[in-house]
Amino acid sequence: MTMRKVISWSAAALLCGTALTAGATPLGASPDWPDTLDGTPVFQRETGGFECYRIPAMVRAADGSLLAFAEARRAHGKKFCADDASIDLVMRRSTDNGKTWSKMSTVLKGDPEGQNVGATRGNAVPIVVTQGSHKGRIVLLSTWNKEGDSSQRRPFVQYSDDHGRTWSKAKDITEEVKPNLPKEGWYATGPQHGIEIKNGDHAGRLVAGVNFEGSRGGLIYSDDGGETWTHGAEAPAPSDADHFSEVGVEETADGSLIAIGRTRKGEKDESTRKYSRAVAVSRDGGKTFDSRSFTFQEDLVTTPEVQGSIVNVDQAAGRAGDRLIYAAPQHGNLRKDLGLFVSDDGGTSWKHAVDMTHNRSGYSDMTMLDESTVGVLYETGLESGDARDTIVFDTADLED
Repeated sequence: MTMRKVISWSAAALLCGTALTAGATPLGASPDWPDTLDGTPVFQRETGGFECYRIPAMVRAADGSLLAFAEARRAHGKKFCADDASIDLVMRRSTDNGKTWSKMSTVLKGDPEGQNVGATRGNAVPIVVTQGSHKGRIVLLSTWNKEGDSSQRRPFVQYSDDHGRTWSKAKDITEEVKPNLPKEGWYATGPQHGIEIKNGDHAGRLVAGVNFEGSRGGLIYSDDGGETWTHGAEAPAPSDADHFSEVGVEETADGSLIAIGRTRKGEKDESTRKYSRAVAVSRDGGKTFDSRSFTFQEDLVTTPEVQGSIVNVDQAAGRAGDRLIYAAPQHGNLRKDLGLFVSDDGGTSWKHAVDMTHNRSGYSDMTMLDESTVGVLYETGLESGDARDTIVFDTADLED
């Protein structure tokens, strides 16, 4: 069951900080569990020969198609939906703004030597190129490690010049983006879409968020349509953070880049929700951050220690303004109650705008369908199930 969800940018509505849909529940309340899922199912557990699907990412291709990516995870030991299972990177396409979806296709599987088993492929970061000689290309960053062993994580890039119908062979970019980093240890791209800079001296540059060993986050960038990549800005987590990972990035009107990661300060409970996001800003196209470390964004009151996603509202118009939307669960300790937050000052401040669901919910990604509608792809499940049961697509309308 899907009900219309509305994001209002009016000052009065934002000051209230409540969900703006008929029948919705204010932030912080404890609604009854819904009997059905919100949105349209895109990936569902125990289908296609896989145990589950996780870590959604999404872009709109130049031909208007929506491309939804996910990790297709096979059973691995006794743990359900394990992060280090044998995992393929898969995709589905929609040509009607998310109402229906194509059959699933495999984008990437197997180890770098071409074997089909024993490989964890994931952390998809798709980026659509809209300028220059590679206009229309979709660049896809991801990571690889051996099944059951994440001690060595290697980043890869591939691309599609036919709107995601076929893909190039994935190329290892470890030496490009980890020149001064340990070759062993954690490294992760995204996960969520990356961006192409629209404004200023670095227009046309592709940028993605990363996080790596030592609770550090950063940005990598490409100036040649994703062919080669450079390790750019990096900074540690806030000094008193107990966890930090999974960095997304978006551009603002003056060309600045806001990098935002998941974090936690203290125990994972209601009292730590305002310490669940940390940000850093780059004003030189992703080469460096302004601050020596990420800092907590205390008015993004979301569930501690779970990924969130960010999108620029002006994305569909081909520019970058200062209106941003952020998606994340909001419950104190459960992955539940995915909500959208809005900022009209380039991420300096945020207000809760609307609840997408009161079911279980986890990772997400967003894209603008047009100038007044945002599409949200997110993990969800019923009270009787798990937040990793289904990945659904839903929308919210923007009203001034």
